[in-house]
Amino acid sequence: MYSDVIHSDIAGSPSLPPVSTSLGEEPSGVSAGRSVTVPDKEIKKTISLHDLPEEIIVKIARLLEFRDIVSLQQVSTHTYTAIKNDPVLEKAWYRRFSSLHQYQLKKILPVEDKEQLRSWLRPFTKDEALVESIIEHRSYDYFSALFYFTKARLMSQCKTFNVDTEVIIYHSHCVNSAAFSPDSSHLVTTSVDETAKICCQKANGTWVEQAKISHDNFVDSANFSADGHHLVTVSWDYTLKIHSQDDHGSWNEKATIPHDPWINLATFSPDSRYLVTASKDNKAKIYGQEADGSWKEKLTISHNRSVISAAFSADSRHVATTSYDRSAKIYGQKTDGSWEEKLTIFHGHWINSVIFSGDGRRVVTASEDGTAKIYGQRTDGSWEEETIISHDHRVKSALFSADGHHVVTVSDDHTAKIYGQKSDGSWEEKCTINHGRRVLSANFSPDGYHVVTASKDHTAKIYGQKSHGSWEEKCTINHGCSVLSANFSPDGCHLVTASKDGTAKIYSLKTDGSWVEKAIISHEASLKTATFSVDGCLVITTSMDGTAKIYGQGANGSWIEKAVVVHRGMAESTALSANGHHLVSPFRLNALRIYKLSMKN
Repeated sequence: MYSDVIHSDIAGSPSLPPVSTSLGEEPSGVSAGRSVTVPDKEIKKTISLHDLPEEIIVKIARLLEFRDIVSLQQVSTHTYTAIKNDPVLEKAWYRRFSSLHQYQLKKILPVEDKEQLRSWLRPFTKDEALVESIIEHRSYDYFSALFYFTKARLMSQCKTFNVDTEVIIYHSHCVNSAAFSPDSSHLVTTSVDETAKICCQKANGTWVEQAKISHDNFVDSANFSADGHHLVTVSWDYTLKIHSQDDHGSWNEKATIPHDPWINLATFSPDSRYLVTASKDNKAKIYGQEADGSWKEKLTISHNRSVISAAFSADSRHVATTSYDRSAKIYGQKTDGSWEEKLTIFHGHWINSVIFSGDGRRVVTASEDGTAKIYGQRTDGSWEEETIISHDHRVKSALFSADGHHVVTVSDDHTAKIYGQKSDGSWEEKCTINHGRRVLSANFSPDGYHVVTASKDHTAKIYGQKSHGSWEEKCTINHGCSVLSANFSPDGCHLVTASKDGTAKIYSLKTDGSWVEKAIISHEASLKTATFSVDGCLVITTSMDGTAKIYGQGANGSWIEKAVVVHRGMAESTALSANGHHLVSPFRLNALRIYKLSMKN
C-alpha cells in the first residue's frame, strides 16, 4: 500500500527502465531447488546487499510489495541500478489494482496505435526520447504496467496543468450528457435538440464530427460499448438506436428498437456482444449482434409492472432484472446461445437493486421491504437462497466485495451492515456501522478489506477488516453538512468524499493501516461529484458553483490543485477521458467544450 514516503518516491522516481535484463545463470549456493549449506569457517566476510549480484537483488525485489521495493532501491547505488534495469517496480505498482481493473486498463490502452500512445504521454512531457523508449516496449507483457506507471509519474511531476479549450461542440438546444469512449478517441453528446453527435479525435489532435444521430424527441442518454465499437442512444421518442463503427471508422445505424412507453435504460454487456433494455412497458429485452453486424432481439423478459433495472454479470452469461412488481428475475445463457429463466426472487415491496458477484455465481437484492437477499448458484446450475439480511427500514443498496465473500447493505434505519461468508458457505453478520442519520452509500475498497460509508449526519466512516475476520472502525471523516458520496481510488490507497458543505476531502492509507487527511478541496457551493481518474492519479470535483477542480499527487506525496475549470453554467458532473487529458462537463447550455490538460512550459 502507499505511504507518505511512497508517494514521494513515485513522483521522484528515475526514468523508467529499458527492456528487462536477462537474469543469467542460477547463482551459486542453490542447485536444483536444494539449499547448500556453507560451513562458518568458509565465510570470509559479512555479506551485504552491496555484494549481491544484480540478478539476485531483482529476484528479491520480485517478492516484495511496491513500498518495499522503493525502500530497497534507496539502499545504495548498486540496488538502485539493479532495480532500475528491470520493470519490477512498475509491475508491483500495477499489481495493486484488482485483476478486473488491470484487465480494463489493458483493454482501453491503444497498443496497436503508436500515434495514439504518443498522444497519451506528450501532454505531460517534452522528452521525446522517453516517449519513444516506452512505446518500443509494446510487445512485452508488462507494457500496461510500464505505460501507466510512466504516465502517473509524469503527471505527478507537473505542478499545475494548462487547461485549454480544444474544441466547442454546438447543439441547437441544451446538452443533456457527454461521454468518452473507453479508449478516449471518441466523445458522444446528447441534446434536447433531438440529436446525438459523435466526435472523433484525429491523429493530429483535432476533433471532428463523425456522425449525427437523429431522433424525434429529446435524446436523453448515449453509451459506448466496452470495446468502443458500438453506441446506443435513448430518446423520449420511445426508441433507442444502435450504431456501430466499421473498419474505416464510419458510424452506421444497425438497429432502431421501439419501446412503448418510456425506456428506463439500455446497457451493453461487458463483452460488447449483447444489449439489455428496461422499459415502462413491463418488459426487458436482450439484443445480440449477428454475424453480419445487425442486432436482433434474443429474448423478452416480462414482468407485471414497469422494469426498473437490468444488468449483465461480469462474464455476460447472466442478466438480472428488477421490477415494481416486487420481483427480480435471473436469466442465463445456454450453450446454444439461447436464454432461459433461472430464478425469480420475490420481496414484500419493490426491489431497489440486484447485483451480481464478480464471478457471476451469486446475486444480492435490496428491497423497500427492509431486507436484502443473497442467492447462490449450485454446481447443477440451479439457484437457491443463502441468507436474508434484515434492517428496520428500506434497504437502498447492497454490494458484493470484489472476491464475493462479503456483502454490505445500506438502509434508511441509519445503518450499514457487513455480512461475511463462512467456510461452510453460510453467511453471518460481521459488523453494523451506525450513523446518526440516513446512510446514503457504502462502498468496498478494491481489495475488499475496507468499507466506507457516507451519511446525512455529516460524516463518512471507514471500517477495516482485521486479520481474524472481524471489522473495526478506522476513521471518521467530518464535514459541515451531508456527505453525498465517498469512494476509494482504483488501487484502494486513497478515498475522496463529497459534501454539501462545498468541500471534498482526500484521505490516504498509511503503512500502519491508519488513514490520514491529505487535502481539502474547497468550492463556494455544494459538491455534485468527486471521482478518481481511471488510474487513480487525479481527483475531479464538480460543484454547483460552476467550477470543476482537478487535484493530483505532488512530488512530496501531498495532493495539490492542478487546475480549475470555470463553466458558463452549473455542471452536473465532469467526465475525464481515460487517457487523463481531456475533460468535459455538460452544463445545460447548447455548447459543450472539450478541454485539454497539459503540462505548463
